[in-house]
Parts: sequence; structure tokens; C-alpha cells
Amino acid sequence: MWTILVLCLSLLFGCQADIVDDPKTFRVVSYNVQNLFDAHLDGTEYPEYQNPKKWTERSYRMRLDTLARTLASGRLGHPDVVVLQEVEGEQVVVDLLKTHLGKRGYCWYATAREQGGAISIAIISRHPLIEAAVHSHSGGRPALEATVNTDAGPITIFALHAKSQIGEFEETEASRLALAQAVVGTAATRVGAALLVCGDFNENPDAVWHSGGIQTALVDNSHPDSAMYESAGSLIVTGSKHGLLPSWYYCPYLDADNALLGSYVYGGVWHQYDQILAGHRLFDGIGWEYDDFVVCDLPSLIGGDGRPKAWNVNLLDGVSDHLPVLMTLKRR
Repeated sequence: MWTILVLCLSLLFGCQADIVDDPKTFRVVSYNVQNLFDAHLDGTEYPEYQNPKKWTERSYRMRLDTLARTLASGRLGHPDVVVLQEVEGEQVVVDLLKTHLGKRGYCWYATAREQGGAISIAIISRHPLIEAAVHSHSGGRPALEATVNTDAGPITIFALHAKSQIGEFEETEASRLALAQAVVGTAATRVGAALLVCGDFNENPDAVWHSGGIQTALVDNSHPDSAMYESAGSLIVTGSKHGLLPSWYYCPYLDADNALLGSYVYGGVWHQYDQILAGHRLFDGIGWEYDDFVVCDLPSLIGGDGRPKAWNVNLLDGVSDHLPVLMTLKRR
């Protein structure tokens, strides 16, 4: 069983906007916030969050405040949609909106999680979500789909958080591939839709070049076996904005014109796990069009070593081990 929760928050606590929408710009942020649990003990939390003397309402509210300040930063341009990974569940989203972001016009949300899982994915929007669905698969965490209603036409967003690379590569890659197959199969039925795929893929977009012949979830379209992997359900990515096929997605990290280091550091190496991929309809000159993609390296999110200032539950210090990423669309 998979859970999905969709609700118009304005019916609950008078959601209202204190910022003015730009009708010609649409911004989406994706952010892995690193284990944001509420203070209520459900039993599914990670062990370090199950001690009520250690993890308290005060420390939880402190983390909500930090996240809210980050999302309200002018560097993020007051995003229209925020996609979050590693929030515990619906209550965290409700608390975030009720105490912080509701006054900025974020009135709609959807969340999804694997049954019995500790963490959820969430889509938060300043525009109405006209429909939403959860797409499950045999590999673990589901994908969350939501369609955002805008004056320039709907935008369909797939949000995901793929399995980490802890463990045997072939085994964990099978889980990431199963998730990609679920997204690819569903996206293929959204004919004519403006599509974005957002989240923590736990995989670099060039992974197929380093997989030792193992099929990967993400496959660079220039790889000699890309057609074979595409037919087997991999998500095909490209660094070119031109000639995108309906089944391909533009990945800014692969674009030679960009100098994007990454959003996450592991083993002293930057990784490009946090991604927002744009479908071919965002390059057809009609309605919403791709404009820009950046990794948001706000000073408040960077430690003294130049890396993301990871959250440390023992010290109650830090923010997240990931940086948020931002994609901007423009209305033509």
C-alpha cells in the first residue's frame, strides 16, 4: 500500500500570499533536506530520532525555521513549486506551511512514502494542484506525480528520491532502475504535457559510462547502448537543448555550456545527484520554456570546508548534506 495526501491548505488556515507572482516566470526548487522528522514518535523514525529527550519539539521547530529561511531566500527567487526529499511525512509539510510558508502563498501540497518507510517526498505549490498520483514499483520508494495549474498551461512534475548507493552497486542500481521505469512508463502516457522530473536520483547523469556494463537508471543519450537501455526503461538524458525526442530529458549537468560542480559531496567528491530534468515540450517555443538551472550555494548552507553544511543531530547543528537546485522556466 502506498499513501498519498493532497489538500488545499487555504481551507485550513487562511493561506494568503505576501509576494507577487511573476506571470512570465515559473521556478521549481528541489531539495533533499536530510532527515527532517517531527517530534511525534511513530516508531518508523531512524533510531537517533526516537529518543524524546534528545529529539524535541524545540529542535524540530529550529529545523523548520532554518528550512523556511532557506526557501524564503531571494537567491531562490520565491519558487512557484518546492520539491522536498527526506521529510518524515504530511505533518512536517503542514507545520512548515502553517507556521512559515502559507503566508507566502504556498497553499497546496502532496506527499508520498513507501509503506513502513521513515521518510517521504513532497510537492509544495503556490499554484493549484489539479491532480496527483503515486506510482509504485517493486524496487522500493514510489514516485509522486502532480500537475500544477498555471495561466500559461499545466506543468506536470514527477518527484522522486531514489535508493542510495550504500550496498552492492548492482543491487541498489536495480532499485533505482525500477523507479526510473515507473516514471518513464507513466510519462510516456502524458502526451503533449510539459514535464519535469525532480529529486535526489542518488546517481550522476553520466552513470552509465562508469557502470561496468550494468544498465543504469539514467542513461546519457550519447552512450552506444542508449537505445537498448531506453527500450528497457532507463530514463534517457541529454545535454543538448536541440532535437529532443519525446522520451528524452534535458539535463543541465550534461550541457557543455554549463559549469555545474554538483550538489552533494561524498568521499571528498562532488556528485550531481540532485537534478531537475526538462521534457521536450519545454523547448518547442510554445508556452513555458526552459531558461536556466543553478545549484543554490547560499552562504548559510556552506560550511567552512566549502561543502554543504550537513545536519548533525547529535550537535543539533548544520542544515543539510545536499544543496537545493533551481530550474527557471520562462513564458514565451
